[in-house]
Amino acid sequence: MMQTANTTADALLDAPRPSVWHTLSRILLLALPFAVGAAATSTLNLGKVALLARVPDTGALATLSLLQPSFILALAIMEGLAITAQVFSARSRHNWPRRGTQRAVYRLCRNGVLLFAVVAALGYAAAQMLTVQNAELRVILDHFPLFMLSLVPFVVFDIFYGAMRGQGKVLLGLLPFMGLVALDLSTTYVLVSSYGWGFEAVLVGNLVGPVLMLPVIAWLLHREVRSGDDSPEEPFRIRMRQLQIGVGIPVFSSIVVGFVSASVVFPILAKIGEDSASAFFVVLRYRIAFMIPAIAIGSAIAILVNQLAEEGQTAQRLRYLVIGVPFMLSLYAAVTALLPQWGGALDLLVPAQAEALRQATDEMFAALLVTFFLVSGSAMLQVILEQLGRGVQVLVITFLIEAGTCAGVVWAMMQGAEMGLILDILVAAAALSFGLFAVQFLLLLRKLGRADAV
Repeated sequence: MMQTANTTADALLDAPRPSVWHTLSRILLLALPFAVGAAATSTLNLGKVALLARVPDTGALATLSLLQPSFILALAIMEGLAITAQVFSARSRHNWPRRGTQRAVYRLCRNGVLLFAVVAALGYAAAQMLTVQNAELRVILDHFPLFMLSLVPFVVFDIFYGAMRGQGKVLLGLLPFMGLVALDLSTTYVLVSSYGWGFEAVLVGNLVGPVLMLPVIAWLLHREVRSGDDSPEEPFRIRMRQLQIGVGIPVFSSIVVGFVSASVVFPILAKIGEDSASAFFVVLRYRIAFMIPAIAIGSAIAILVNQLAEEGQTAQRLRYLVIGVPFMLSLYAAVTALLPQWGGALDLLVPAQAEALRQATDEMFAALLVTFFLVSGSAMLQVILEQLGRGVQVLVITFLIEAGTCAGVVWAMMQGAEMGLILDILVAAAALSFGLFAVQFLLLLRKLGRADAV
């Protein structure tokens, strides 16, 4: 049955029908597995928010919101390693010795464990040595080391999952990942609901799911690559170094810029009030879930364009960009406009019983609604630009926008501004980011158009 489905999918992707619908169907077909995996990640994050919102007396949600910058730092390291594994695995499937994938995964896992251990140790040293009067910063320093260490099994799992994606086994790799999500959330739920745990439930949940599912995904990857040849040491080392410099470090750098920005914004929001920081955290996670399909669609478009680049089909490459991107942006604009009509998501995340948090969340959602489209559109354009040779421009734009956002929020706080002005600054930053990425996208189209003319 699975083989038949794969054959049907391949036939659809290879069918020479240059209609608008066929162009869109190719994009959506390729985006689906990525979207499912990203949706599972979103379920994991939003599920924890929903669980902690039901135990407001523990302060766990406020603690998790303050540690959001720490999570972004962990995500930067995680994605840098996982995407390096994905690219190495993809190239090993046909061009490089296939069994080298397993050695690359082990080496990346070792690097990941060492990096997280060093970062956690530095955080612990800072917590012990620094005298901090700021209550929010003190909470971050106290919880940072254990939070980072609790994510180590997930980092190792994500590297194996990245290698599975590179082998083209996205759906197969989703099986243990779904198991991870179920175990993580069920563990957190039991500890929160039955034992009244707070933030400690998050740490235990972070450990249980990946530890139990890691043997499963490790066996699946071994099964995929065991029949291939191993790679000689010297070519292996050269390829690893090239990918870490050309893929891993740029991915890490782009995400870590967001870590620095979040490190400034979240403590400032916490000064306005605990409910403000928690409400912003809830809306932010909701927005992340909303933008996941946009990232998947952007990845699909970039992959299709890059596949055609090897065949010299510039006109068809332009077709994916000219048809796919405007259609998806229009769809996102329409869905964003309809979001206020569906309050189900916020009802799941924040129960009506938590009146103060729910009111703050509703107000912040209304103020930031337009950013659901702007940030999702920017994310889709960013993914396309990064994979089509404009990664440096993306990094520069991201740095400038985040630096400007930090400066604006700090200035507003120094002026004694209330939440309204800070949210206006965030909306303006999202609009400017979308505009700059749109300009880069138009420049990319012009470049491809000139190549087609030649």
